[in-house]
Amino acid sequence: MDYFFAQAEEIRRPMLKGKVIVVCVYSGRTEDSGVVSTVNYLGREIGIHSGMPIAFAKKRVSPADSVFLPVDREYYAELSFQIDSIIRKMCSRTVQASIDEWNVEDDGGESKAKAVKEAIKKETGLVCTIGVAPSPLGAKMAAAKAKPDGLLVLDKESERKFIEGSSVDKVPGIGPKTAAAMNEVGVEKVRDIRKLDPVMLAETFGKKSGAWLHALGSGIYGEDIGEEKEQEEVSRIGTLKEKTRDAYMVLAKLSELEKDAKDWLMDMKKSYKTMGIIFVTDDLRTHTKSMSFKNPKIWSEDLTKEKEALVKEFLSENPLEVRRVGIRFGSFMDMGGQTTLF
Repeated sequence: MDYFFAQAEEIRRPMLKGKVIVVCVYSGRTEDSGVVSTVNYLGREIGIHSGMPIAFAKKRVSPADSVFLPVDREYYAELSFQIDSIIRKMCSRTVQASIDEWNVEDDGGESKAKAVKEAIKKETGLVCTIGVAPSPLGAKMAAAKAKPDGLLVLDKESERKFIEGSSVDKVPGIGPKTAAAMNEVGVEKVRDIRKLDPVMLAETFGKKSGAWLHALGSGIYGEDIGEEKEQEEVSRIGTLKEKTRDAYMVLAKLSELEKDAKDWLMDMKKSYKTMGIIFVTDDLRTHTKSMSFKNPKIWSEDLTKEKEALVKEFLSENPLEVRRVGIRFGSFMDMGGQTTLF
């Protein structure tokens, strides 16, 4: 996804069109303490980038031309779930690498990539960039090259030329320190690696990294798109029909969302020890109320009283109307063969 967090904010706040949008992780020590998480391309053009201190970023742009927003993880996670569902319906094998990146194995090539881009844009309003290549490494590098809102397709020969001609610091998996060390021994481009002795690579960068670098220089890029990471929580979030402070309306929406989340728990044979309720208020800020259970619970258990308590507690503490609500289950335990016992 292109500048995912900032683009997500552009979608829900269309009045910000034309402004520099900076999504930040605030530390809370002072008003400007913390770092930039994501910035749109207007901000990148003036030198704002991820990891930059917020105070430094604010010096590069006037308040009239910019907006600095806190990270809204629940909103981004909901969009990520939508995108994930679209990709999985359309592609043969999918591995989600992060909240905004997917590795896909499919025979559809360019036509499938175009269809995926169109489906994501139609259903979420978001644009993405896709790289298509024989290897996961080639596809990832092609996507990085084609951003934003691009599509780059490489066959086996064009992939080889593209990777071999790339600077080593552009290769995923080669960090700044490794790139600097390689520059010192005369390696600027990937093609230069083949000049180095494999033993020297192993001694300098370690046995595992040395072997990987030797393979890279030899044109062996790997074929595995990776494995899914163990999911740590399941959540569902949705928009209320109207802004409200009516606990009944909030609870009715939560029951609808809870069913979908519990269907996932049942399919995956997971019990859980934490439940959280997510509230997005009229100022677009996200709040969470949660509770933990001494003993793990399963999908069939009734949580009506617990949900009511969390909703009433939140409404008593916060005077704003609620726009969106969600429910989250976490701290999973694998039930394995214990389904019938439960």
